[in-house]
Amino acid sequence: MENSPEMQKALKDLERVTGITFQVGADSEAEQAEVLNQIQLLTNAYREKYNKSNFIQNLLLDQVPQAEMYGRARKLHVDTEGRRVIFAVETKYEQDTAALETLQHLFTPQTKDYIVQVGEKLLILIKHLRDKDTYEEMEDVANMIVDMVNAEAMSQVRVSYSTICNELKDLSRGYKEAKLAIEVGHIFYAERTVIPYGQLGIGRLIYQLPIPLCKMFMQEVFGEQLPDTFDEETIVTINKFFENNLNISETARQLYVHRNTLVYRLEKLEKDTGLDIRKFDDALTFKIATMVVNYMKFRNERG
Repeated sequence: MENSPEMQKALKDLERVTGITFQVGADSEAEQAEVLNQIQLLTNAYREKYNKSNFIQNLLLDQVPQAEMYGRARKLHVDTEGRRVIFAVETKYEQDTAALETLQHLFTPQTKDYIVQVGEKLLILIKHLRDKDTYEEMEDVANMIVDMVNAEAMSQVRVSYSTICNELKDLSRGYKEAKLAIEVGHIFYAERTVIPYGQLGIGRLIYQLPIPLCKMFMQEVFGEQLPDTFDEETIVTINKFFENNLNISETARQLYVHRNTLVYRLEKLEKDTGLDIRKFDDALTFKIATMVVNYMKFRNERG
C-alpha cells in the first residue's frame, strides 16, 4: 500500500529531526494509522530531547530570559525546583566521546541529571541532589568521575564543582563558579584533579587582581629577585617547609638533610629576599608572592 501524504510528511519530519532516512510499508489503512502515530511520537521525543539540551546549555550561559525560563522548563519537563550542583569535567582530548559516554552511563536522564558539552574539552554535569546530600557527597562524586573516566575511557580529566544551586535561575551562577574553579586550579593547584569552588581560598582572590597591582606588590616584596629565579634546591626546600607547616625538624627529615643545613638554606633565603619564612608573617607574604608570580605567568601566556 502506498504511503499517504500524511505518512510522507511525518517521515520527512522524522528525517529532519534525526538525520536518518526511514522507509515504511503498511498493508492497510489501520496499520498505516498506527505506524503514523508511532512516527509522530518518535519525532516529538527526538525534538524534545534536542530542545531540552539546547535549553539547558542556554540556561548555563545565561541566555534564557528569566521571564521565559520557568515556562520553557515546564514545557520541556525540566524540574523547576530542587537542589543542584554543577560539575565541570575538563577532558584531556578535544571532543572526548569516550569520556562523554562514561558520564552518560554514570548519570542517566532518569536520575534528573543533565549532561551537556559546552566546549571542545569541557563537559558539564548538572547533578540533582537529595535533601540530605552535602558537599562531602559532592567530593565523592567528583572523585568517582575522575576514577571512572580514567579507568573506562582511558582518559584523564580534572573536575570542579560549584556551590549548591537552589533555584533554576542559579544554574548560570553555578556554571560560572565551576568554570572559574577549573581555571584557578590550573594556575595555583595544578597537582589536584578535583577542585571545589568553595575551597579555592586565596587563589580566587589573587585571580581577580589587576596585573599592575601584582607588579607593584612584587616589586615591594622582592625588588628584582622574583621567586621563579631561585635554584631548584631552594624551591624544593621552600615547598617542603610549607608542606610541613614551618616545622624545621620534620622538613629536614623528609629532605634527608641535617637540621643545620636546612637552617643555613633558610637563612640564605632571608638574606636574598629579606623574608624569614620561619616567621608566620614572612611565610604568608612569601606564599602569596609565589602565587602572584604563577598568576602573572598565566596572564602573560594568555597575552
